[in-house]
Amino acid sequence: MTQIPPFASDASAAFARYIAAFNAGDFETACSYYADDIRLTIGNGRVLCGRGEIVRFYTGVRQVTRRTIKVLDCFASNVMLAAELESEFLAVTDVPDFTSGPLRQGDRMYINSFAFYDIDQGRFSRIRAAVFHRIWKRCPDPA
Repeated sequence: MTQIPPFASDASAAFARYIAAFNAGDFETACSYYADDIRLTIGNGRVLCGRGEIVRFYTGVRQVTRRTIKVLDCFASNVMLAAELESEFLAVTDVPDFTSGPLRQGDRMYINSFAFYDIDQGRFSRIRAAVFHRIWKRCPDPA
């Protein structure tokens, strides 16, 4: 049986399913949206190549934070999807070397970004993200 690529039909619905899987930490499902040779440039400019490197990176992020992505806006064609995203990171432990800045347990960081997803044969082949706004909400110091 031939697997139908995720973006073979309604791009908005497929993107919503991708974000839901990502938010749930279901990287197996999220990776089904990636081409084998995907390249991801995250908001700080770091480039991740291939599904394995992307999963290792986000598995590490998920061990120290709970990230929830909200899609604020999304536009798609059969070859590109552009989205404005708001990500909330809740630190579940102290993370002095977090990729977007140090966090203490209980801190929340909100990052708004623009992301561009190239679609090739119904799967993401390249993702580029650019951060345009960050807000830190620090957890009060323990008494």
